[in-house]
Amino acid sequence: MPSNSKRFGQDFTSRGERSDEQITLLRRLWCEQSVTFVGEYHRITGAGIAPLPVQRPIPIWIGAASAPGYRRAGRIADGWFPLIEPGPKLDDARGVVAQAALDAGRDPSTIGMEGRTIYTGDLDTVARDLSAWKDAGATHVSISTMDAGLATVDDHLTVLTSVAESLL
Repeated sequence: MPSNSKRFGQDFTSRGERSDEQITLLRRLWCEQSVTFVGEYHRITGAGIAPLPVQRPIPIWIGAASAPGYRRAGRIADGWFPLIEPGPKLDDARGVVAQAALDAGRDPSTIGMEGRTIYTGDLDTVARDLSAWKDAGATHVSISTMDAGLATVDDHLTVLTSVAESLL
């Protein structure tokens, strides 16, 4: 098996550059009938998607846990998933995202941020987590119920409905 630095025939250290190129390519594929693309990592001749998506371009959100990822999110993403909790580290990361957006000529307020919390049976904890994410500037949140010991889809939906109703 290849080392961690060379999976799928790609060097791990170039993942950021590849991601930038792939996002450019995806946006073109989602918006143009026929795409010819020659990049450092990808070559495509006369490719297209039919039918094209109704929403063009499809928003791209990036998960980020490092300064280069935060800068990428600010530079090219429609939104980002911070892999940290609200607090000083998130505040610093938001500053990096915002500065990268400004440097790229973008309005940082147009970049979404999704926080997440885990429901383990306590609505009060979820409410506190959601409040912290709101205060941190999250535009979206997700709530995981996977570790709550729930047995059916209906159980998960009931919990999520309770969470939503508690916010009203």
